[in-house]
Amino acid sequence: MRFFLTLNEGGDVSFSPFREMDKLNSGVSYLNTPLPLSVIQALQDQMQRRTFFDLCSRGNKCDRSKTKVLRVLREQNWYSRDLIWEESIVSSSLRVPEGVEMTDPHYQAFDRLVRGRQLSLGDLRALSFELKLEEGTIIRFAHVNVERKKAEWVPAVKPQGRGWQCQRCGERDVEEWPSYFGRAATCPSCKALGSSTSLEVLYRDHRTLLEDHKEVSFHPHWPLTEAQRLAGEQVLEFMSDVSQNKALLWAACGSGKTEVCFPAAVWALNQRKSVLFAAPRQDVIHDVAPRLKRDFPGLSIQVLMGSAPIRFQSGGMVLATTHQVLKFWRAFDVIFLDEMDAFPYQGSRALEWGVTQALRPDGKLLYLTATPSAQGLKEVQQGDMRLIQLPARHHRFPLPVPTIERYPHAFDLKENPTLNKGCFEALRQEGPILVFVPKISWIQPWINHFSRYFPGWHIDGSYSSDPGRLSKLEKLRQNKFDLFVSTTILERGITLERIQVVVLAADHSIFDERALVQMAGRVGRTRENPVGSVVFMSQLESPSMKTAIRWIEAQNRLALERGLID
Repeated sequence: MRFFLTLNEGGDVSFSPFREMDKLNSGVSYLNTPLPLSVIQALQDQMQRRTFFDLCSRGNKCDRSKTKVLRVLREQNWYSRDLIWEESIVSSSLRVPEGVEMTDPHYQAFDRLVRGRQLSLGDLRALSFELKLEEGTIIRFAHVNVERKKAEWVPAVKPQGRGWQCQRCGERDVEEWPSYFGRAATCPSCKALGSSTSLEVLYRDHRTLLEDHKEVSFHPHWPLTEAQRLAGEQVLEFMSDVSQNKALLWAACGSGKTEVCFPAAVWALNQRKSVLFAAPRQDVIHDVAPRLKRDFPGLSIQVLMGSAPIRFQSGGMVLATTHQVLKFWRAFDVIFLDEMDAFPYQGSRALEWGVTQALRPDGKLLYLTATPSAQGLKEVQQGDMRLIQLPARHHRFPLPVPTIERYPHAFDLKENPTLNKGCFEALRQEGPILVFVPKISWIQPWINHFSRYFPGWHIDGSYSSDPGRLSKLEKLRQNKFDLFVSTTILERGITLERIQVVVLAADHSIFDERALVQMAGRVGRTRENPVGSVVFMSQLESPSMKTAIRWIEAQNRLALERGLID
């Protein structure tokens, strides 16, 4: 997207995606060729450093300014012989229609959907498609908001010192390349959301998501347990404490940590604060969405994922994957970030930067997890982050402690391993079996292997890029499989009735203690079925296996000491 560099009679430089915005702009000069915004902003910086306007006499200020602008462009190799000044003509066929009325229903729809957003040109095109408007109309609406100081245009990738920084994800490790306008750069980190280059722009809206105040209707599906109530009170205390803006809710798997945050969300919304529930994986979003809609009837909730059919929604509460959070800019007063130690968020500078930038300057960030990262625990120890613990599940039963079943062989099917058939038959008596494996390449061979072992069973499996994944997961939730083989995509954020868990090759390097705790945490999550079995099958007893079991036992001890389990 390019902008026309404009110069008024007083010598002030500005820019617009259009040659002129209304009849008041007659008398404005503009360069006949539009330029990237990054070039225009660099030009403005150059002129400010030269105290350029102070050099111009009052009588011929505009003419001197035109000369100086072209000189700077030439010095920076942005100049072309075809680049000339033209005067705006009110009757020009390229003139944008006069103004935008605040009461225009099309503008109002646009204005409501872009609040707090950070949108690329591709996003704006998608919005024009959803609103059934021409792309030029959407660009006009966006620029009107910029003119009204509601928003700004920023280069998608911006020069920073001798390097660059993507303004959408914060990445500095970009790909540089020569362009017609000199050096340019592309960000590879957030390309899944569309192109981000120094020659393109982002529309960045400065407003909070809440337009007006409405009392929130909150009807929880069930009352909080004693453990949840205590944790919920601590979350509310954190919200009102001005001395800290980060906290960690360390909760046992299946303890209902999401519901613990609902009272704090009600408080925030009633204080006219916008709220985000975020998680790295779509499976978690699918699981949380119906619970939010159930307990907050009548509240407009945006549910945003890469696979969502509707990209633009309105509402003061948002439920989104961490990738979608990159499309917001300082929009949220409160962020609840679930599974902060999970892939793809864990270790991603881009996603971490996106969550930070989506938070308003005085906002609150609460991390929720059963398996905190080493960095998170370090911040707690240093006093930089408050710790809130929820060691017990809502049904007052202890967490199932995994047992270890050792085998003399590896679990690669090339070695034709034998399994304890009786173990699987006993588990199936208790409920369906979820088998975790460390590699995608193991899924189908193990489905075939189990099918030979148990010919009468209904057996299937899935992985992250499986095209039939969603339909299979729905059948899994409906208890239609005897045994289901999966990678770690199902280690978090999913509740399955009566499920029993087996981890094949639990000593594999890909299974760290956090993954093992999460996989074990699929068992015994509901009131109706609060118990179950977890079996780690392995050649060796790895340090991660030992640590995982130690963590689970420690949670049970803490819950027992506090009188939170029977």
